[in-house]
Amino acid sequence: MSITVEEYLFEDGSSPYKAWFDTLDVHAAVKVTIAKLRLELGNTSRVKWFEGIGE
Repeated sequence: MSITVEEYLFEDGSSPYKAWFDTLDVHAAVKVTIAKLRLELGNTSRVKWFEGIGE
């Protein structure tokens, strides 16, 4: 199972995710990138679901 992860873009084409990601230090950016890749591959074992999402 794979999951499609889509990046939200504002109408002007800017990305709030990129703006946030660009502020991370290298170690945090690596962790976020790995988590995103695992999620895309369908590995949700570390995802903490909350009511109504992922059910």
